[in-house]
Amino acid sequence: MAVCLFPGNILALNLNSAEWELKVLVEKANIRMEPDMKSPVVTYVMRGAMLKSYERTGAWFRVIIGSDKDGFVSMGYIHVSDVEIVKEKLTQETDFWKYEEPGSFHGIGLSLKLTGGMTYFSGGDVGVGTRGMYDYNSNFLVSQGFTLESFLKPFHFGAEASGDIVFNLNPKFGIGIGSGFIYASSRSLLNYYEEEFKYYLFQMVSQPEIRVVPLRVGMFFSFPIHRLFNITINAGPVLYFAKYNYTLGADGDNLDSLYQEASAKRMGFQGGIGLEINLNQRAILLIECHGRYAKISNFQGTAKINDWELNIWGVANDNISIEEGTLYFLKRQIYPGLAILNEKSAGYENIRSAVFDLSGFNLRVGLKFRF
Repeated sequence: MAVCLFPGNILALNLNSAEWELKVLVEKANIRMEPDMKSPVVTYVMRGAMLKSYERTGAWFRVIIGSDKDGFVSMGYIHVSDVEIVKEKLTQETDFWKYEEPGSFHGIGLSLKLTGGMTYFSGGDVGVGTRGMYDYNSNFLVSQGFTLESFLKPFHFGAEASGDIVFNLNPKFGIGIGSGFIYASSRSLLNYYEEEFKYYLFQMVSQPEIRVVPLRVGMFFSFPIHRLFNITINAGPVLYFAKYNYTLGADGDNLDSLYQEASAKRMGFQGGIGLEINLNQRAILLIECHGRYAKISNFQGTAKINDWELNIWGVANDNISIEEGTLYFLKRQIYPGLAILNEKSAGYENIRSAVFDLSGFNLRVGLKFRF
């Protein structure tokens, strides 16, 4: 019942508060049920009476009349022509959603961006080479009479976390530095068995991994489209530090095992566009998409190879060899591959330094804090 006494617009967000002191000017002023001359009269007040109001609707003040001899309190509307405003008090509450115009920019001019999300990359020689080594071993097992159940996963997607510190020269433009971490891994399984020994199931694992730390500088632009929303653009050069790992192994002695580890760094470029949603003057929700160009080569590292050898009793023994050098891409027509060699070997017809193509895009969400 009490809720019905308040007008519907009281539920709306109102950042202003007001108070009026009114003095009745006419001999007998009517207090009506609604702010309308045709509305029924609730009660009346005499000339000189002092009233208080906390709400105004057009030309009407909403007032509360003290209790009468029976204890009843009257509430209603009095027309502005019947009263004199003796005192008026208006208060503007803090509006944390208010957009700061360029002339009213505050703070020390720093912003901190923290984001995370999904990334896609081309892969280049690393993707093609690891796929070729998987296919080579698969076909070798088929030639040995094994039945295969293959679960090959593409190597194109990963996760990315990022942070940037931006110095804002004005509300629409800033320069900044940032870093982050990109991680991608693709674990592919191949189960194989012989038809006459189906209960003896073997498994081959092929797993490339890439870890990248970008260090970047850039320019950041912000274009307000509403007091709640901004369109942002940023771009700049990036130095990428990349580490590549690859594991190929099986739990049987039918296949050789291989582990490769190599690192490299290379310059690239990144640019993106985003949407900012202003939570208040200091906190902003970000949704961003970035494009990236980076081809990383000249990986240096180590390879460990275990090519099983049978002893005189027919039991396989470890035969581990270690090679240090450059990661090369062996561009064979059927089964391309990757190898770490001390120098470019003449034993391969088509060989070149392997390239990991990080070019692609990312989708990230996060928060931006202004100081």
